[in-house]
Amino acid sequence: MRPLRVVFLALNSPGYRSLGCAYVRAYAQHDRRLSGAAAFTTLDLDAGTDPWWVAYRVLGLQPDVVAASVMCWSARDTYEALRIVKAAAPDTFVVAGGPEVSPIGEDVLADHPEIDAVVAGEGELTFADLLAARIQSRPLERVEGIVYRSPDGEVRSTPPRQLPSDLDVLPSPYLTGILQPVDGATYIETYRGCPHRCGYCFEGKGSTRIRAFSKQRVEAEIDLIASTPGVRSFSFIDPVFNLTQERLAWLSKVLGPYAQEGARIHTVEVDIERIDDEAALLLAEAGVVSVETGPQTTGADALSACRRAFDRDRFVAGVEACKRRGIRVECDLIVGLPGDTIGDSFESMRFCIGLDPGKIQTSTLRVLPGTDFFERADELGVVFDPEPPHEVICTREASFVDLRRAEVRLTWLQRQYEARA
Repeated sequence: MRPLRVVFLALNSPGYRSLGCAYVRAYAQHDRRLSGAAAFTTLDLDAGTDPWWVAYRVLGLQPDVVAASVMCWSARDTYEALRIVKAAAPDTFVVAGGPEVSPIGEDVLADHPEIDAVVAGEGELTFADLLAARIQSRPLERVEGIVYRSPDGEVRSTPPRQLPSDLDVLPSPYLTGILQPVDGATYIETYRGCPHRCGYCFEGKGSTRIRAFSKQRVEAEIDLIASTPGVRSFSFIDPVFNLTQERLAWLSKVLGPYAQEGARIHTVEVDIERIDDEAALLLAEAGVVSVETGPQTTGADALSACRRAFDRDRFVAGVEACKRRGIRVECDLIVGLPGDTIGDSFESMRFCIGLDPGKIQTSTLRVLPGTDFFERADELGVVFDPEPPHEVICTREASFVDLRRAEVRLTWLQRQYEARA
């Protein structure tokens, strides 16, 4: 009997490839139950690619299973491509995973008949179990951590899967050769979870529990990536790069020798309020050239709604410490946060411009599935588009027209600052 043909599909930012799909594939390829029983291919395509062309690429591989990574900004095109795939090859089993679908699997299956199952939560163990069940003709109700469409068409959920405490059970996409490092488009993950629970964010997948890969594993990935010819710049997807001073010191020591040879780390996310001169020196010695941080807003009411702390003096001190070491700071601002008036948004912009951080990035609030804002939208007075990317329509504090005008004016201020910086 021929192996089950499995195609991973991801629509990425141009030049990038899906680290999530690579992790899921790496685990599945090394699962003994699937050895010789499944064959894997990954289609990493650019977001914005015509869904009909995406479907053409997928169908050309004659898949038995399509596993799609769905992000808020690529969801519409991904759904359209999957719809075409299912119409052309109805027997194809379509699985969706990723932050856009994981928290709302039942809704996704109700709205998208082209999808047969959704992976809820981290996908490595769950997807391998799902494939094993398909190969062995076992009922999907025994697979933990999925929402699926039963043979009678009913949408059902299975119990959640316990997260693996030892992340080293997940094979490295880089060390296994599934992903080849690309200059400027390669990311390393050193831990999962996030110490913060910001209302608008799904970065930690809803968990404040930190689970880390071993230092030996991380060091091996860094060595492979930084030693790859042509790779001079890479990054980390950790929600907070300076999670602890001890961890930052360790990463700086590991990355230091490569930094001395010219390797650079670009745009890692940091808690800027915890950066002093010592931490900034560690960042510089690690080869970090730019960091990304908040404040998202300086408005007290919006900060309260977001469940974010903000210490103005420490924020300023952190930016200045980075600047003294030649590290560019990207200050992020979100337009349309509940609690923020339009005046608050402009006051936040004035604060950031006054810091002269190097870069200011404004974006419109997206009320993402799985976030606190998604669950509390009515309570907070937030009206948002139920279709991805779920942009805010209006809030109690700002009308639709006011928000659209603010977007234009704040974007203009951002560009004026960039032209001057």
